[in-house]
Amino acid sequence: MPARADGAPGGGMPPGLKRRLLTLFRVDERPEPPPGSPESLRTFRASPRFFRYSLLKWGLGQAGALFGLVASTIGFEFIEFGPWSRFTAAAGPFLIVLFVVQVPFSYLVLRLGYEMRWYMVSDRALRIRYGVYGVREQTMTVVNIQNMAVKRGPLQRLFSIADLEIRTASGAASDDDDESLSRGLLQGLDNAEELRNLLLASLRQSRDAGLGDPDDQAAVPAVPVAPTEDRAPGGSEDASVLAAATDLLAECRALRRTVAGSAEAS
Repeated sequence: MPARADGAPGGGMPPGLKRRLLTLFRVDERPEPPPGSPESLRTFRASPRFFRYSLLKWGLGQAGALFGLVASTIGFEFIEFGPWSRFTAAAGPFLIVLFVVQVPFSYLVLRLGYEMRWYMVSDRALRIRYGVYGVREQTMTVVNIQNMAVKRGPLQRLFSIADLEIRTASGAASDDDDESLSRGLLQGLDNAEELRNLLLASLRQSRDAGLGDPDDQAAVPAVPVAPTEDRAPGGSEDASVLAAATDLLAECRALRRTVAGSAEAS
């Protein structure tokens, strides 16, 4: 889903509240674009249905936590477990109030986390950023992409969304803990096939042009090579090399004669 002018998918939270939360968590509202042509840059965001999907999971988790809290508070009043029962009976109402207070805050964090999902694609690279407490940002070079897979679970199919998993060459056959660094996951897309086709087109274009990882290219210095005509057989360069080789051969022969003479004298 392309980003709106204000950068927020769906309706979005009030701008003032959003700025305060971003300041609190020290998160930049928009990531830097990935390397590539500015004209080719496209921004994708998670679908509004992904927020409803996340909201459903959040609500189920909150309901489960509340049920466990209430059940433990009430249950321990009828079952004697020593000091723990007295502590639970005394702290139960306080824990319930604390739970009620955290509900709107955790909801705001959920909403902000949804709005802070950015998927940016250029003709050379893909950038993924998400997270509020801990921000995770990945940049993957298009030409290094080895595999792309669209994945949908039963609940995702119900919400008509999908995830796009991307793997690069560096971790295609690795069992190390760093394998996640070569795996990109774009969650909650309602146009996963469109994004996959866009990446495939960029990949074909990059490989046809002979482009590789820009960082790898920058790490290899360019070595100047003389034009072909300057290195033609019989040129001045070959003549100077031949002369130097002749002088070296003469010096070796003179050194050999000197050594042989010294050996006979001894």
